[in-house]
Amino acid sequence: MNKKTQEKLFDFTIPTLIVGMGSTGLSCARYLKQRNCPFAFADSRQDPPSLKDVKQEFASLVIMTGDFDFEDFKTYKQIIVSPGISIRTELFTSLQEQGCLIVGDIEIFAQVVNKPVIAITGSNGKSTVTTLVEKIAQDCGIKAIAGGNLGIPALDLLATQSDLYILELSSFQLETTYSLETLSATVLNVSEDHMDRYTDLDDYRNIKESIYKNTENAVLNMNEKITCDSVLNAIDRGDENYRVITFSDDASAVEPAEYQLINNECLVKGESEIVQTNALKLKGTYNYLNILAALALLEPLALNKEKQLKAIKEYQGLSHRCEWVDKINGVEFYNDSKGTNTGATIAAIDGFELETNKEKSQRTVILIAGGVGKEADFTELGEVIEKKIKSTVLMGVDSELIKNCALKAGAENDSLYSVGSMSDAVSTAASLAESGDVILFSPACASFDMYQNYMKRGDDFKEKVSALKDELKNAS
Repeated sequence: MNKKTQEKLFDFTIPTLIVGMGSTGLSCARYLKQRNCPFAFADSRQDPPSLKDVKQEFASLVIMTGDFDFEDFKTYKQIIVSPGISIRTELFTSLQEQGCLIVGDIEIFAQVVNKPVIAITGSNGKSTVTTLVEKIAQDCGIKAIAGGNLGIPALDLLATQSDLYILELSSFQLETTYSLETLSATVLNVSEDHMDRYTDLDDYRNIKESIYKNTENAVLNMNEKITCDSVLNAIDRGDENYRVITFSDDASAVEPAEYQLINNECLVKGESEIVQTNALKLKGTYNYLNILAALALLEPLALNKEKQLKAIKEYQGLSHRCEWVDKINGVEFYNDSKGTNTGATIAAIDGFELETNKEKSQRTVILIAGGVGKEADFTELGEVIEKKIKSTVLMGVDSELIKNCALKAGAENDSLYSVGSMSDAVSTAASLAESGDVILFSPACASFDMYQNYMKRGDDFKEKVSALKDELKNAS
């Protein structure tokens, strides 16, 4: 899209079209109403779930439902597009070529916010880092609030009149964001995701890396060599002049980082120890890196070290993200329903390092996976299943793709099980498990073949684990 057109200031005096009637669209509508900006709604669904509420809340509003029409849209010089709707279509390209300003809610937020912003993106871990940054800042006495892609929509955050805003940003949101200025920003990692929307992995990565534009402090994961090279090359060319703050583990990074994980046992900054990992509630290499990222993002604020340490020790993580569910007959169940891509699932598997770095006969992790693959390549996941997993239970529309990749990598057919429901998945996994084993539900896929969202899917997993516990208790 034409950058000059997109960098125009949003004008709250002219009619605007909001595309998408989900939570982001409704947030935009309420904010525009507050600013007395005239607007209309459009949604590709003929009968969107929020339609009745929209009609009640916004009287005499023009509402267009069903297939998008260029003739209807072209009368608006400003269009706010919800993140779930791709702007990479002929419709939006044609509108932009006619001078239409096409933005997302984050761009509106960027043009009106007057307090520091910390921004976080990445294929995996961004919700954990976002909420951890919020907790640390709040525990250190800062009036801080988090939102964006997580929880509260960005424009709704403004009503809190906070002193620090922490935004989790998806690639979809970054596509329509052009002028966000941040105190610090990070791309935590990049792995295949949303390949149904992007040309290739480089295309997806470039969108992610746009978060560094207009930041004062670029927080880099030194394990992500391509992103590091891109950022450092931008500085060398003189395109950017931000400060760089680095984090990494000592096993994968090309060179030592300022914030580092040593031997998976200790978090350090430079030569100084921050905390031993056995003192943390969060477990797993990827979570230790998430903690380092959070500390690096907050470094420009020079917060009290003791209060920061207390906060990271207390932090327990989020639901559906390697969440401990229960222990039944010596078998531990973990819910990682948020693992919607291969990178997330591989990271979750690696988080159980003591259980996965074993010979085949000694393995103790049973994986439940599957769903909608979003055209992802499961080759690497198949290799990890062959190397680290005791047994794998698969369900969902793309389960066969995962199974075939595991078989191709050398996994034995009798270690792979296909089921048709969550109930069958849990019972099958439990029947394969022995005391001391771990059952990890980390799908590596989206949920919408069987569930409304990953939260509903994770809740169903927990309910089925609870039902299994009751069943075994009643049988004894």
